Amino acid sequence: MLGEAKGRLYTPQELERKFARALFPRTTNRYGCVTLHSYHFYVDQGLPQKQVLLWVYGQELRAVCEHVLLAEYHCHYDLREGKVTDIRISQFYPSPFAARQEQGSLIERNPLESVVV
Repeated sequence: MLGEAKGRLYTPQELERKFARALFPRTTNRYGCVTLHSYHFYVDQGLPQKQVLLWVYGQELRAVCEHVLLAEYHCHYDLREGKVTDIRISQFYPSPFAARQEQGSLIERNPLESVVV
């Protein structure tokens, strides 16, 4: 299907090493927020104190839990520093984890009301 196109084959270990610096495991707080390089932002209220993976790909920061995409943020990743230097503009996806939440909050919050601090 690709005709004459040829690519490079990498072992899973090589791929893991190349992408490891852009993959950040984090644990959400009781409100479903995480911190990454001094930025505090919303992921999913249905995941209090759960581990999520933050993956930086290009100019997108994606929050994933159990292979489910929860949120995307526009970001800037400084390759020299190995840090995210800006996070803004978000998109949230319907979460299958909301049903797992045992107790509702006193004030219902909309993820779009969350501000990156």
